[in-house]
Amino acid sequence: METQKIIIAALMLSLSSQLQAQRIWEERKGCVVSQGNLAPGYMFGQKSVTAYLDGDEEIFLDDRVAFTGSLWISFATSRKEQVGVKANHAVYWGAEYHFLKPSHWDPFVGLTPGAGLVRATYKSGDEIKYTPFSLVPLIAASVGCNYYVGSMFHFFVKVQGTAGQMFSTAPTPNRLDELKFMAGLGWNLRIWKPKKHDTWGKNG
Repeated sequence: METQKIIIAALMLSLSSQLQAQRIWEERKGCVVSQGNLAPGYMFGQKSVTAYLDGDEEIFLDDRVAFTGSLWISFATSRKEQVGVKANHAVYWGAEYHFLKPSHWDPFVGLTPGAGLVRATYKSGDEIKYTPFSLVPLIAASVGCNYYVGSMFHFFVKVQGTAGQMFSTAPTPNRLDELKFMAGLGWNLRIWKPKKHDTWGKNG
């Protein structure tokens, strides 16, 4: 048991020293950021918790502005007999603005229109019926922060607010207004160099 503790401590020390040795970019232009996670949410219209598998990609056009796109796959979280939104898959695309010059801390805001593929249930007498899948226009705004620990990866946290409305065979439309929460580990990759020489940060 003591041997295992020593091995784990040595591995943690090695990882810590490697992270400290990594250097961050002084320029974000030409960098791609990828991140994915399981994301909880809360849908206001039906007062229910939601859950998604989310994947994001960002391409930095310069140090402050990034083009971003994301894919959301929803999981069923409501009871079978509960009416409302049952599937809420979506794609978004738009832009993010990053407030600070390249450093460890990277707060940002984003605006991303999108489209949802949505299905819901409703009551018809004593029977519960499903609507067909419908395409729904969506709009989302987000706020978050990255923390870059090196050139290879970063930690992130983000909150996204989404608005939209589904019209279908249900007797009343379904609002899709929702808050989503994301946090986890993201990956960084430089795919092209800026015109001037690509330099590295001096801070670890």
